[in-house]
Amino acid sequence: MPTRLIVMRHATSGWESPQQADHDRVLTEEGREETLRISQALIDLGWIPDHSFVSSSVRTRETHSLLMEMSSEIRPEIYGADLETLLRVIEKISTNQTTLVLGHNPSCELLVVDLSGEFHSMPPATCALFLQEEDGWKLETVLRASELN
Repeated sequence: MPTRLIVMRHATSGWESPQQADHDRVLTEEGREETLRISQALIDLGWIPDHSFVSSSVRTRETHSLLMEMSSEIRPEIYGADLETLLRVIEKISTNQTTLVLGHNPSCELLVVDLSGEFHSMPPATCALFLQEEDGWKLETVLRASELN
């Protein structure tokens, strides 16, 4: 199996109260539905993660819980990460596996630009699918839950 990377932004979230901290935001009903659509699209394409690195925020952990069964690590440094932090995270991925990095914007967009050389909008519940090649990462496709039936 080739080494594959899925860069995903969490699904749509909201605040339960005005006093709620950003880290504690939860998914909306729309966000839960988006996650199920993107999960099915990944399954249909055969892009089933073997392992995942997940931000510690409530909305990313909730998104992850609705995707599919896979081993995972909660990585607090992904919350509010800069590009260099995410590059250090993906340095640790296993070869010959599919790894999911589940985080936030703008860092997801920055990582996708860095790996592909192209800007791709990453609205909630969007996945960028990469294959590792000898000279770096090749962007296969971008899946946006908002564009799926």
